[in-house]
Amino acid sequence: MNQTVTISFRALTENIKLARVVIHTFLTFRGVFDKDIFDTELAVNEAIANIIQHTYKGEPNYVVMTLNWIEPDTLEVLLRDFGPKVAPTKIRPRDLDDIRPGGLGVYIIQRIFEVMEFRNVSLGNLLYLKRSFLIPPKKQENGNLNNEPYREY
Repeated sequence: MNQTVTISFRALTENIKLARVVIHTFLTFRGVFDKDIFDTELAVNEAIANIIQHTYKGEPNYVVMTLNWIEPDTLEVLLRDFGPKVAPTKIRPRDLDDIRPGGLGVYIIQRIFEVMEFRNVSLGNLLYLKRSFLIPPKKQENGNLNNEPYREY
């Protein structure tokens, strides 16, 4: 079943954990592998950190995060902020040969998500992320494949 969850929170670094918990729970209920959940949390963590640092420059405005699950295996993440417009052409990963702390957020996001794009909105910015998952088969209950209760005859 397709589902959507939306949360709004102050753009404070301590609130990134809230977003991660929501993502973790949302994907766990869909049977996504733990490694894929961790990767997704990490990429969204980086995107929110970039909003806090570069768009809001530490001002505690709001971030709205929407998670859309599209059956059977696709996640869309929409991150909305209300800061100054960013120039999408200037958002790019740094050269990996440039060894220094920080600056890998965009690289991480682009490696984990199949789609990363800015959508046009009248105020602020809307980052759209999309990825698909390999979902493991559902476990059999009592040797039954079609989730019917086990019956002894």
